[in-house]
Amino acid sequence: MSKPVARVSDVIFLRFELRDLSAQKSFLSHFGFTPAHETPEAIHFRGASGQPWLYAAHRGEADRLLAIAYKVETRGELEALAQRHGVGVETARAPESGVFVRLRDPDGIGVEVWHGVAPTDEMKIADPVINTGHEKPRTNALQRFGKGASEWQPRSGGGFAYGLPAAVLRLGHTAINVADAARSIAWYRENLGLLVTDNIVLPNGMVAGAFLRCDCGEKPVDHHTLNIAALPPEAAPFHGTIGHAGFELARSFDDLLAGHCHLQTVGGYTHEWGIGRHLLGSQLYDYWRDPQGFIFEHWTDGDLLTADVPPQNV
Repeated sequence: MSKPVARVSDVIFLRFELRDLSAQKSFLSHFGFTPAHETPEAIHFRGASGQPWLYAAHRGEADRLLAIAYKVETRGELEALAQRHGVGVETARAPESGVFVRLRDPDGIGVEVWHGVAPTDEMKIADPVINTGHEKPRTNALQRFGKGASEWQPRSGGGFAYGLPAAVLRLGHTAINVADAARSIAWYRENLGLLVTDNIVLPNGMVAGAFLRCDCGEKPVDHHTLNIAALPPEAAPFHGTIGHAGFELARSFDDLLAGHCHLQTVGGYTHEWGIGRHLLGSQLYDYWRDPQGFIFEHWTDGDLLTADVPPQNV
């Protein structure tokens, strides 16, 4: 493959159009996000990292994904993308910051590529120190997560809700549904510089999808930033849709369990899948649906790879 137009260094946020911002605000808070900015027409939520927003939703007439946003390290890459696709470099409007281009992938999924987003202060969350069967670095220090019995709060309809949600750190990856895997893989490699980690190969030898990661050279990155899954022709209405969004947690497995118990006991939300551990990427995972039916994943303890690791067929 020839040199890509740009090399994105991470996926940074999602942008949605929603009919009901109020219901989504409640879900995002229970899922472990923190409000960053709100107007009557839009909401922005952040995690514990320095990225100022991980999720943006704008009031509209439909519930739909508007864009998945990535970042590049140089303005030159942004301008190269703009020239290749015949679009302009736009300046963000407050509360957002930086400059960006708007693209469409082969299935019509919105892609925003950003540069110069002003970081915010990271939230102070201490990492847990884990003792294993062979390595025990924590001595004379008690592992205390939460506040014990005071975490349980009475519910108005009876029973109790676990009051401690997970602490979302960052957006780690998304999964998208496409019509043609090879076409989509080529587009993301050629335009965003993503590397194939795993090709999903059917028994007949056809590539049905792939897990792709950012190319940051010797710097380790997540096993995948994007999962592409080709759906059969009869699933055409779902071509060009988001499969799920995966958000990394700040405090490892304790956060995953807390988030699961909180969402389960607070009531009103649909559990999709988990808790479990993925084969590809190795993440511990837990999936939930938001009020519109979009799937959000809590994950922790994923694989990290450098750019020199070759692709695998699985």
